[in-house]
Amino acid sequence: MLNVKCLTKVDELTAISGQWDQLLAQSLNNSYSLSWAWLSRWLSVYLPYGRLLCLAVFDDDKLVGLAPLWVHRQRQLGLGHLKILRFIGSEEVCPDHLDLIVSRKNSDAICTAIWEHLHGPLRREWDIWEYNYVPSDSQVLHSLNKLSERDDRCLAMTISGYTVCPYSNLSETWEAHLVSLSSNSRGSLKASAGLLTEAGKLELSVCTTAESISSFMGTLIDLHRKSWQERGRSGSFSTEKFRQFHRELAEDLLASGNLLLCNLELDGTPVGSFYGFEHNKVMHGYLLGTDRSAVPRASIGRVLLARCLEVAISRGCREFDWLRGYEDYKYHWTDRERRELLVTFHNRTFGALVHILEQFVVRYSKQVGKVVLGSKTQTVKRWLGRGI
Repeated sequence: MLNVKCLTKVDELTAISGQWDQLLAQSLNNSYSLSWAWLSRWLSVYLPYGRLLCLAVFDDDKLVGLAPLWVHRQRQLGLGHLKILRFIGSEEVCPDHLDLIVSRKNSDAICTAIWEHLHGPLRREWDIWEYNYVPSDSQVLHSLNKLSERDDRCLAMTISGYTVCPYSNLSETWEAHLVSLSSNSRGSLKASAGLLTEAGKLELSVCTTAESISSFMGTLIDLHRKSWQERGRSGSFSTEKFRQFHRELAEDLLASGNLLLCNLELDGTPVGSFYGFEHNKVMHGYLLGTDRSAVPRASIGRVLLARCLEVAISRGCREFDWLRGYEDYKYHWTDRERRELLVTFHNRTFGALVHILEQFVVRYSKQVGKVVLGSKTQTVKRWLGRGI
């Protein structure tokens, strides 16, 4: 008999943390962004700005399902607040591969139990559920979609878009992996590595102690900002909360042996920095930064990533996950990608109805603007941006 409990306090989640990762390892989606290490750090940094609403499903005393959710309140057209369900661990830290944490055994029944609790005892606690960055082949999504189609308590399920997560299958050795790349990729890598070697002594320095995390993180932040400022943008690490989250997370990752935080140094000076983490024999490339001015003709990022791929292979990783984004540099290494969907479930509430109407008006207005203004649309947007 399945039993659902609603956990609204961090202490209640901490009490089941021992079972959390055990369930994750046996779940349909074993993602690091759903691990207790990631979520517990997020809870300590970000939760004060929302309300916890985590559903735990038990089969007798065994944890078999988790809906790690929280409620964000957002002003809505002067008509009160829209109550939005989101995944714990989301927001500006940009996690990928999210989903409910559901045991492979009896998964449909577990999904149904969570659905019934959200639309039963908790129906007044939320208006819309932003079920975002979920793998397009998610069995949980398939179950929830079927439930939404036959349940009048759900006004609608909409898919507003998708993101892509490129990935590389890794060979057993770096030499074998290098051979698997295109001749153009191998040639570009060899040319950039040659230019850097001519400029000075090239080394990869890897963070291996807790005492050095602060220094490595500082270098990553500086080089990442430099990379994005060259493009006229701020990039990540723009808020103290984001920096705090990753400093603390890096400590956990290092302690478990899953951190890859490293600098590519030219004559002892960092010209590139990479931050990633290993989970379930997959290396995840989270952020990087480079000083392209150090050797302008060379692709420092390409050489840095080659070294990181080599480290991942030496650790026995079978895959390198480039995570969310269409950046060109990722496709220098692979032509494989996964799609993740942006899904919204609308509860049968006034707030959800207003949200649906608001979204319709926004989309309709955009289409009307394109028809009426034609090529003048961008000019009007610039005027509005200047407050004219």
